[in-house]
Amino acid sequence: MENKDLNLKMMCKILYSRMGYSAHTEIRLRNKSYITSYKTHDVSDIDVFGYNFNADLSLFTIGAECKSGDTNAIDEFYKFLGISRYYGLNKAYLIKSRIHQNARQIALDHNFICLTEVELRKMLLGFEIDVDKAVKVEVAKYQKHYRYFELYKKRNEKLSEYLTLDFWNKENWRNVHNLIHIIKQSSQLEIFNEATLLDKYIMYYTCELFTLSILKTMSQAIVLNYADFDSAFVNCLYGGAEALNEKRRIHDAVNIATQANEGFDPEWQGDLTNICSRMSLATNAASKVPKLLQAIYENSFYNESVKIDPKVWKPYPDLTRKFAQDILHFVTKSCGLNPKTFEEFMMV
Repeated sequence: MENKDLNLKMMCKILYSRMGYSAHTEIRLRNKSYITSYKTHDVSDIDVFGYNFNADLSLFTIGAECKSGDTNAIDEFYKFLGISRYYGLNKAYLIKSRIHQNARQIALDHNFICLTEVELRKMLLGFEIDVDKAVKVEVAKYQKHYRYFELYKKRNEKLSEYLTLDFWNKENWRNVHNLIHIIKQSSQLEIFNEATLLDKYIMYYTCELFTLSILKTMSQAIVLNYADFDSAFVNCLYGGAEALNEKRRIHDAVNIATQANEGFDPEWQGDLTNICSRMSLATNAASKVPKLLQAIYENSFYNESVKIDPKVWKPYPDLTRKFAQDILHFVTKSCGLNPKTFEEFMMV
């Protein structure tokens, strides 16, 4: 089906990237509710979503609704106002072909920014961008991304659906556990662990989202108790101290009932805590890791090979590159991935 708003979405994605955000398109929001029965329903979507970690790992999120038709701007505004509040966006954009003044005035009162296509194009020209050329490049990246996911879904539907649906709708600490579990399960089957071009692309994308989750968890731990970061991080990794204690009590009760002596902490927890502890000492460098990983999978994958040009990683501090390699090594080791999955970046 033709995506008539695609050019607007790509222009918005370019703007968000120039503003320093990691940008993703068409984020689907879901929730469990009763309609005919209690099950998961699609709520809506965010056409363009951007996130950026500040130097102290505080997170700022933005999102946009992009419409190229002649629908009523007020209706579109109120619809997206509900979505932005539901998802907790810090800033929201409404981008349409035409926007009447009354919609702009109401938007100002709700921390919204309204832009027409002409205004958006003028902003991009201010960055000295060849807009039409940049849009064509972004459309090609968009098509490649969704083509890869369609192909990968035939091989590993569970991971594909988690990345496109569940990830954006779950707590960050659950995403850490779930991603490790799903990748580990998949890697145990040889067909999912061949380190093909498709596997590499999906794994770089997965590691960006995994890094987003652990940085959000680190941010919570820093606020909770920076003086004892390791302990605070473990608490946040299970949804808080109360939830962690409850899980430990249940685990002990199961051990007693089964007369087993299984440990509570997963094998990977110590390594992840160690990496995050080091990252907490250099939060500015750590905050740039998701952008670096996104730059790699968006700009280094060609028809037959992966070629990471120095201009992809040189804008980032050496410590950012080291942290990114540490995370990729952790995922490879903890999930049993093929060592060749990230070999091009590990040799940088």
